[in-house]
Amino acid sequence: MVTPLQPREFFTGTWSGEGELIPSRFVRWFVPIEHIEFVSRPIWLSETVWMVQETFRFSSGSQIDRTMFVEIVAPNRLHVTADDMPLGADIILSEKRFQFTPYFVFANHRGRRWQLRCLDENSIDDTGNIHDTIRMFFHGFNVATMHLTVNRN
Repeated sequence: MVTPLQPREFFTGTWSGEGELIPSRFVRWFVPIEHIEFVSRPIWLSETVWMVQETFRFSSGSQIDRTMFVEIVAPNRLHVTADDMPLGADIILSEKRFQFTPYFVFANHRGRRWQLRCLDENSIDDTGNIHDTIRMFFHGFNVATMHLTVNRN
């Protein structure tokens, strides 16, 4: 099986999946539980740098389109940046998982822009599916968790 430690082979093809955004009970009156559909397409720019075009579609009808840039900076480490990630993040690779260093992301909700701190962990099952869990915090309080199951095509 191709593993995250082989970035050129692992981060290829269209990735798609679905999941849920589950707000914490303290903000559920403000943010509903939403079903999510996800598509990600890499475009390799060189042997060590690629661009990722992602789309998140929510059951509420909203959609997030984003572009990230990724660079291999060490055999087990990538660096990722995006317009909505003001400082970027590193991705630590291992055989059956990859984990982002904590990062900040801008999220728009009800006409306001919120800065959330995210903890993002990805594990790979025996069929090659990726299980992504992103825990989101606002000023230290957990406000939501996103679960995605992603298929690599």
